[in-house]
Amino acid sequence: MASRTAVTRTIRLDGDTDRALSGLAEKERVSVNFLVNRALRKFIEWDVYAEKFGFLSLPASMITKMMSYLSDEEAKEMGRWAGQNLVKDFLTFWFKEVSVTTLVKGYPALESKYGKSFEYEEHVDGGRWTIILKHGRGLKWSLYYEELLRSVFEQLLKKEVKTERTEDQVVARFSAV
Repeated sequence: MASRTAVTRTIRLDGDTDRALSGLAEKERVSVNFLVNRALRKFIEWDVYAEKFGFLSLPASMITKMMSYLSDEEAKEMGRWAGQNLVKDFLTFWFKEVSVTTLVKGYPALESKYGKSFEYEEHVDGGRWTIILKHGRGLKWSLYYEELLRSVFEQLLKKEVKTERTEDQVVARFSAV
């Protein structure tokens, strides 16, 4: 989580790195400092763990194509397996516990921000939560994410969850109490 306290630190950069950063900063109309902070935040929040966890970088088109070879039932089964195994391992590895907080605040926020699997939105009204995973990749991905969420909530967290899906997103509603 971002802190409002800034620390001044001097670092040495290779000349080509500095030129590339300056060029990107100019192109994006931001400061070099902003880009360096963004890169370092990603490194400490994602890259260090993702490498140890075994994440691979693949083009989205390849992942989408791979999913297209699965039947609807196979996509659901993969979602159940991922929810019971991968998400559990992910939460334990990153946050050292599997809880509603780590599931809602940790997994989707990091996966959305750095893994780029989906856009993530959340809304809390009293003790009722609504989370939205907008992936834009079609029905099989909705089936996958719906089953992933169901298995995490029902099997791992022992919480009731209601889900809705469209071709491009999944909505989950649950009580945090």
